[in-house]
Amino acid sequence: MLQRHVRVGMLVLGLAASTGCYGGIHDFGKGDGGDAGEDAGEDAGEDAGDDDAGDDGLGPVDELPAPTTRFFRLSHTQWESTVQDLLGLPEPTGLSSEFRADPNVGGFIFDNNALSLEVDGALWSGYQRAAVAVAEMVAADPALVAAVAPDAADEATRAREFVTNFGMRAFRRPLTDAEIATYVALFDDGQTLYEDTTGFEAGVRLVLEGMLQSPHFLYRVEDSEDVVGDVIPLDSYEVASRLSYFLWNSMPDDALFTAAAADELRDGEAVRTHALRLLESPRAQAVVERFHHQLLQVDKLTGVAPSPAFYPDAPANLGALATEELVRFLQYTVFEQDGSWGDLLTSTETFVNAELATLYGVPGTFGTELTRVDLDPAERRGIFTQIGFLAANSTSAYPDPIHRGVFLAKHIACQTIAAPPDNIPPIPAPDETQTNREAIEALTEVAGSECVACHKTLINPFGYPFESYDATGAFRTMDNDKPVDPTSTAVLPDGPVPVTNALELADALAADSGVHACYAQHWLEFAMARPHADVDQALTDRLATSSLDDLSVKELLVELAVSRPFLTRSPEEM
Repeated sequence: MLQRHVRVGMLVLGLAASTGCYGGIHDFGKGDGGDAGEDAGEDAGEDAGDDDAGDDGLGPVDELPAPTTRFFRLSHTQWESTVQDLLGLPEPTGLSSEFRADPNVGGFIFDNNALSLEVDGALWSGYQRAAVAVAEMVAADPALVAAVAPDAADEATRAREFVTNFGMRAFRRPLTDAEIATYVALFDDGQTLYEDTTGFEAGVRLVLEGMLQSPHFLYRVEDSEDVVGDVIPLDSYEVASRLSYFLWNSMPDDALFTAAAADELRDGEAVRTHALRLLESPRAQAVVERFHHQLLQVDKLTGVAPSPAFYPDAPANLGALATEELVRFLQYTVFEQDGSWGDLLTSTETFVNAELATLYGVPGTFGTELTRVDLDPAERRGIFTQIGFLAANSTSAYPDPIHRGVFLAKHIACQTIAAPPDNIPPIPAPDETQTNREAIEALTEVAGSECVACHKTLINPFGYPFESYDATGAFRTMDNDKPVDPTSTAVLPDGPVPVTNALELADALAADSGVHACYAQHWLEFAMARPHADVDQALTDRLATSSLDDLSVKELLVELAVSRPFLTRSPEEM
């Protein structure tokens, strides 16, 4: 068995080398039936000749793609969803849990940074083991074999059609004649290779092992290379993959493959139609949820544990409840109400059960299921006055204006904050005479200290408005027998704004063009799977202007998907 694994691994490496994987994978679509892609690229070049018109269907000509890689390795989540969709499985395989974890890249919020997703020896071994396990599972299930290789006139025809059709979906573009011949030969070899699988199923098994280890499966490759003006327009198969992995985090569906085969996805309006269609799926809801979970650092909620000494009535599962509340709030606001970023920042609606209702002080009778409610507008406004953000950015006993402020300044206003000095002491508990704010001021706002420059003018003013909420997120007016002081002057991108509380801060955030630009920037990073670059600013500014005018989140994603930077790539690579 070990000898067979080595053989398949060597074959896959041979395929990679023969197609130039590590120097530039071969021209997809070239060769058999590939001239249409080249002709379409020439047509696109003729249409794009007028630099100031932008009538080539690719959006404003001043919006250009940033240099990046042409090889986007699937994230572990994308690998899992792609295998499930490719084979029509009822649920994920779970095999990606055994892959070595991808590194976290400082300064990049999301888990899909293509510039850091590499394949080392440990991950390659994980891919090999997973491919073997998936192939063995399929070969042992007649229904799965029939799904990937429908009956044909004879076995040889069936094998070739299986390689051609399944290969197109696995590699997300048509196979070349040479690839088809290679995998048909592999199919033939496989029929006598296994002790526990024979005949047609054995051929399917070996082909699946090979394809699932191929760089053409593990990477989303953009091979178009015809420069038109300042950009390289993507071909329809590449656009289909960009769109599906952006909005569904998985491979294209049949409708996108059909559109790609007809070369319809070079036009922005055709892409718009498909983007709107994809956004109607629960899969898109899961992607929007995933984006906001990473942006809002929702994983921190798993560690929420209010001190029983301070909060004896706090739910033991407060973090899980707050996470569920956020998921339902996002689904309702973005998809059921067609809400905007401004709505997420200022809405007074949320979802509660009996325990959350008690924390929010919502009157009425509630059970275990979440129910939509209107919160008191004198106490709550937007996602940052909800329990999740507040509890996640607290200690077990006290609210934490430093972490609340740092988060808003960096991730919501896109402000640059210098790294803290070494050997920072832990935040002390307020003494018997201090409010929480007074303790923070005494620690971080001492004249002449290393801390005062960032804390007094930038960090703390974003955090102090939330002093009206304790470590569980419950509203309060008193702290240590003193009135809380939630006033500050927050330095927003458009300029300093005096606020008397978190409600006014929420309104100020929603009215600030830079806050909308920051949100658009994050979506662009997520969609393009790379950090923001200076050349992105034109698109970011346009999306921010529309968002400030209350463009819905869904429409914002559509506008991103039909933009020139999304439908093209830069001639310069990284």
